[in-house]
Amino acid sequence: MSDQTDFRKFYRDAHATELLTDREKKLIGIAVAIVRNCQP
Repeated sequence: MSDQTDFRKFYRDAHATELLTDREKKLIGIAVAIVRNCQP
């Protein structure tokens, strides 16, 4: 599986739960982007 596919799966899974607020979901996305060293 490619890195992009892994991220997309993580992103869908993270946003599927009702246990996290929208703010927490966005912060997770930012944190993953920073850790993965994604370029804008």
